[in-house]
Amino acid sequence: MKKIIVSLLFITALACQKKPKPAEVEMHLKKAMSEFLYESVNNDSTKVKFDVQEVIYYEELESYECEFKVNMKQDGKDTVGQMTATITRDFTKVKRKI
Repeated sequence: MKKIIVSLLFITALACQKKPKPAEVEMHLKKAMSEFLYESVNNDSTKVKFDVQEVIYYEELESYECEFKVNMKQDGKDTVGQMTATITRDFTKVKRKI
């Protein structure tokens, strides 16, 4: 009987994990993309500056499919463009799509 109760409590604890709010997910996705972009220029913000303005995302089982609106400033040029990427659920790996 004790084994059943302990098993049920363990399953309940796993099922009750906190799901992040959409605003938190957006913040983490923007941060992950910004870090990825700066890594591509060796974290040298004197060459280029990125401002991730918006993100639209779709939640998959193991990742987020994202479309970003990014403002890029470089050598007196200022442009806004769209970038797409896949970001893992833990926000550590970014795979940019071309």
